Amino acid sequence: MARHLKIFQVEKEPPCIFVTPLGQGASFRYADLQMESNSVRTLVADQTVPLLIIDLKNMNYFGSEFIGALITLGREKKLRGGKVAICSANPNMYDVLKGMSLFKLWPYFESRDEAIAGLSGESA
Repeated sequence: MARHLKIFQVEKEPPCIFVTPLGQGASFRYADLQMESNSVRTLVADQTVPLLIIDLKNMNYFGSEFIGALITLGREKKLRGGKVAICSANPNMYDVLKGMSLFKLWPYFESRDEAIAGLSGESA
C-alpha cells in the first residue's frame, strides 16, 4: 500500500491503519512533507479502518512541521469517527510529545499490540 511514499510507511490491516514515519523528521523538505501528508490523509480518511495508530519506532527527532502533519492525520481520522493512538516513541520523543500535551489528544502505548488492544477496548 502506498509504496511511492518516502516519508511515511502506511499499512492497512483492518480495523487498523498504521502510519509509520521513516527517517528523521528534521531532514524532510517542507513541500515533500506536505505533499505526502495529503496523500496519507486520503488513506486515513477511509472509514473501513476506524483505528489509526501512529507508530514512531523509527523516529529519533522531529520538528514542529512534522508534528503538525501528524496532528492533521489524527484530526482527519477523528473527524471520520475513528480513534487515534501513538505508540513506540523513544524516551526522548515521548518526553517531547508529553510536554506538548499530545497525549491529551490521543492515548500513548508502548507497542502496536498495546495500541490495538487499547483502542479496541475503548468505548466509542
